[in-house]
Amino acid sequence: MSGALFLTGGTGFLGMELLARMLDAGDGPDVYVAVRATDPVAAQTRIAETIGRLYETPPESIARLRAVCADLTTPGLGLSAPARRSLVADVDRVIHCAASISFTLPLEEAREINVTGTERVLDLARELPRLERLVHVSTAYVAGRAPVSFSEDDVGGGDFRNTYEQTKLEAEVAVTAAGDLPTAIVRPSIVVGEGDSGWTSAFNVLYWPLQAFARGLLDSVPADPDGIVDMVPVDHVAEVIERVAFADQADGRYHAVANGRAVRVAELVEAVCDQLDRPQPELSEPGTLPAGHPAGVFAPYFDVKTHFDDERARALAGQAPEPLSYLPQLLRYGLQARWGKRPLTRERARSSAHSRA
Repeated sequence: MSGALFLTGGTGFLGMELLARMLDAGDGPDVYVAVRATDPVAAQTRIAETIGRLYETPPESIARLRAVCADLTTPGLGLSAPARRSLVADVDRVIHCAASISFTLPLEEAREINVTGTERVLDLARELPRLERLVHVSTAYVAGRAPVSFSEDDVGGGDFRNTYEQTKLEAEVAVTAAGDLPTAIVRPSIVVGEGDSGWTSAFNVLYWPLQAFARGLLDSVPADPDGIVDMVPVDHVAEVIERVAFADQADGRYHAVANGRAVRVAELVEAVCDQLDRPQPELSEPGTLPAGHPAGVFAPYFDVKTHFDDERARALAGQAPEPLSYLPQLLRYGLQARWGKRPLTRERARSSAHSRA
């Protein structure tokens, strides 16, 4: 593990978890972290802010981090000549996490970030003479509304819920077409907080109804009681990504999902309401939210019929935990952090969880 790693999306939720795992390990490769910033000082400031969201007391291993000004929407990633020379000289692995996760972007805007941005990362990878692996982080929902099952061998689906799903599949096509590069693709499902601590830096998708339940705001939920909620803790997703990045001859697609452990909507609602001591809402016809409702962009994920297979990922990283086993931790952290209004550091959340164990 002598070469350095180039990480995009390191200031996002999943990227932060990856950074923390690598720093917690102590020794390891230097990590060049792509940061959207106007100059090196601003980039370093953003890295410091990210570390401040992870740690109360940063470890000495932060000396391994190298902030790099980069932008997916700029030709050549906007890299300076010195930064590019450093990457070419040092990097032998790339993890591409950066993307727009907005479900509402117009198609061309989403393509510029998620597809063209990925193509620019691939172009950089071609300049790395010692490249061992490029891991592209996608989403299991490139399946679209696949009716029954979606395997790691399946290329993609259709009937997409939003431009995010569509452009993530288009980005996968670009990665797969780069046959001159050693690539692999990791497809997470709905990523939630850490399984042991509940820590998260992003309160979206599943967190919207959790917060609404906690506040007693939902009397009726437009969702299919038999809909499949395939949720997976961020630490398991990071484990899969790391294993794929460093395993010998890893290639193809890997699903970081709950698979057979995914829960039905009715089970999740019952468990959440039991934990929060709230009456269960009525489950109404999917697709009945009024136009402009803030939950409208997330509602389609509570009417999912697709099962995701994860045979290849399980062989590398084991099986994701049972969702209802870590639901209490997610809710506890959400309440402590006031659903993002008063976030706790990852270090503090983990310390609190360990003290309760």
